[in-house]
Formats: sequence, structure tokens, C-alpha cells
Amino acid sequence: MDSELSIPFISSPLIFIINKMLSTGIFPTHLKFSQISPIFKKGNKTEISAYKPVSLLTSFSKIFEKDIYNRLFQHAQMNNIINMDQYGFINNSSTELAMFKLTNQILTNINKKDAVCGIFCDVSKAFDTLNHEILISKL
Repeated sequence: MDSELSIPFISSPLIFIINKMLSTGIFPTHLKFSQISPIFKKGNKTEISAYKPVSLLTSFSKIFEKDIYNRLFQHAQMNNIINMDQYGFINNSSTELAMFKLTNQILTNINKKDAVCGIFCDVSKAFDTLNHEILISKL
């Protein structure tokens, strides 16, 4: 069956289930499982640190996750929570746009004869160094 034809039949039950999960605060136990697959990042392929774990979720969990993302993002937009200088995970935004803005600001200040300096930090492993128990308690 064509997926577009099935949308009216599955959307109402999915919406009902998702709203019920949100109103009760219960995420069914059987949806909490995922298949973990190691994905090679870089480095020596014989070292465990060269891989990152990727969770493969059930289809319903992905739908639920997408719905939560859409709700949170809509709330953040409506309440002006997202900073205008946020470039990651934003539609019609990119690292190229971030670099263009940075370059433009640098050149503008140089033309004004203002001092220009930059501090760049590599935070690519920052999440790995967090105490996850503290993070979960804060969330």
C-alpha cells in the first residue's frame, strides 16, 4: 500500500498514543530498547575509542522523538528562546553561514580600525567529560 494512502489511518492513533504518553509521563518499557551499533569515527580501527555508539530505535520511538523535537522547537521559537547566533540544528542555517557572519564581523571591525581577536575552543569531546548523573539530575 502506498504510504500516503495509509497516513489518515495511522496518524490519529499515533497522535492519540503520543498525547497519552505525554499527559501521563509514561514511556512504554518496550520502546526503551535500541540496537547499538559501533560506527567508525577516525583513528586506529583496532581501538575502541575510534568508534562511536549509534542507537537504532524502533520506528515508533523515532516518530515520538521527532514529535517532541517539533514541539520543543516550536515552543522555543514562539518564546524567543533560541539565540540568533545559533546555527546548529536550525533550518536554513549552516556552518557556512556561521563562518560568513564571523568573517563579516571581523572585516567590519578591521575596517573601523577596532581590535579583533578570537578564542576558539575544541569542545568535540565535552559531552564525554560530563558527569552524566549530575546532568540527568539537572534535567
